[in-house]
Amino acid sequence: MDKQRPIGIFDSGVGGLSVLRILEKKLPEEDYIYFGDTARAPYGNRSQSEIRRFNLEIGRWLLSCDCKMLLVACHTSTVLGMDAIQEETEVPVIGMMEAVLTGAFATDGEDDSPIGFIATSSTVQSGAYQKAFAEKAPGRAFFAQDCPDFVPLVEQGITEGPAVERSVEAYLAPLRDAGVRTLILGCTHYPFLHSAITSFLKPGVRMVDPAESLADMVDAYLHAEPLRKEAAGSERGSRRFYCSGEPDRFQAVGSLMLGRPIEEVGRRKF
Repeated sequence: MDKQRPIGIFDSGVGGLSVLRILEKKLPEEDYIYFGDTARAPYGNRSQSEIRRFNLEIGRWLLSCDCKMLLVACHTSTVLGMDAIQEETEVPVIGMMEAVLTGAFATDGEDDSPIGFIATSSTVQSGAYQKAFAEKAPGRAFFAQDCPDFVPLVEQGITEGPAVERSVEAYLAPLRDAGVRTLILGCTHYPFLHSAITSFLKPGVRMVDPAESLADMVDAYLHAEPLRKEAAGSERGSRRFYCSGEPDRFQAVGSLMLGRPIEEVGRRKF
């Protein structure tokens, strides 16, 4: 496989940019194609059959762009339909599940304190993460909480203020009261609410952003194959952005989330 081919990333909207911004720091020389399915977001209340169809449509399109790897930067898509893409290609397809487990237990020493997991309704209702954690740490308390307002807020570019604070308190108060000491952000939109979440939780709660672990996994894979792009010096790779909804809206909110201007956004409807 050609090392110079791009890496494809997709999410229901701007949330996956939390993954891209970390990849840009760790692997800046790589070329990336990002797709946000903003016309059909949020995915949180979608059925499994819909999610599988969306995954196939987006995955096939990214493969047609000659991507050397696909990153499913959406927890809902990972647990409800990533296998649909994997069955169709030999190109590596990596999702968020393994990254969550790696990040959750990446601490020194033994810790049996309760773990909190926040995600979309579809992700929580799938039971996939509850099962994975029960197998990984049997007997350890695990609290899963869906936060349906979080994704719409982030998609509007609202990451602080009264509306965010009300939602954070409503969803996270039960986890705080349960003594959760580790909180897993089970949706790639949620890191953009990091400040509001940490302000509400008790001091000492460890926040886990699985995007960090995912970037490490991608880095390790590219080195092992080897598929890491060959670049001259500090050369920065290209970034191409696409969405299924309004490009201007994605450009405005996406630039805010990335902390830098997105120069151009293409539109791709399915």
